[in-house]
Amino acid sequence: MSDQNLVLLSQSGDNEAFAQLVRKYSPDAYRTAFMVLRDRNEVEDVVQESFLTCYRKIKSFRMESSFKTWLYRIVVNRCYDRLRKRNREIDALNKMSLNLRNVSDDINGIESRLDLREVIQGLRPEHRLVLTLYYGMDFGVQKVADMLGVPVGTVKSRLNSARNMIRKNLTANPL
Repeated sequence: MSDQNLVLLSQSGDNEAFAQLVRKYSPDAYRTAFMVLRDRNEVEDVVQESFLTCYRKIKSFRMESSFKTWLYRIVVNRCYDRLRKRNREIDALNKMSLNLRNVSDDINGIESRLDLREVIQGLRPEHRLVLTLYYGMDFGVQKVADMLGVPVGTVKSRLNSARNMIRKNLTANPL
């Protein structure tokens, strides 16, 4: 059954239709969230929260985009909310202990030399996310821009920056 039909059925109260959407898109939502957050527990929470949001708001979904795009937008927004929360917590810890930052930087520096995956993990979340959606999920630049709610030029710029950072890191620290 098509996503559009599943959405229409979900909007009319068919919980099994929504469950099919969840089963279909859970792995991709999980993978996307993991590329941003890198913490399995937080990723599971974000994916569950995202589907719960979809369930609560399915009746207001106007199908101006695909369900997948709408879901990814929710997942990405939830991830960014988590990152902001995490950053606030880190800032509070840094105020209590300046040494925490130095230890974290040392660990990140060592890990980034391990392999390409580690290099990618060292990128800023917005760069990892664009790489994942573009290369990992095979979305075009326009689709990535729609999902993230940013201009196409921003997606192209982030892709280019991410490639350059990876190239620079690999040149400085060959695998």
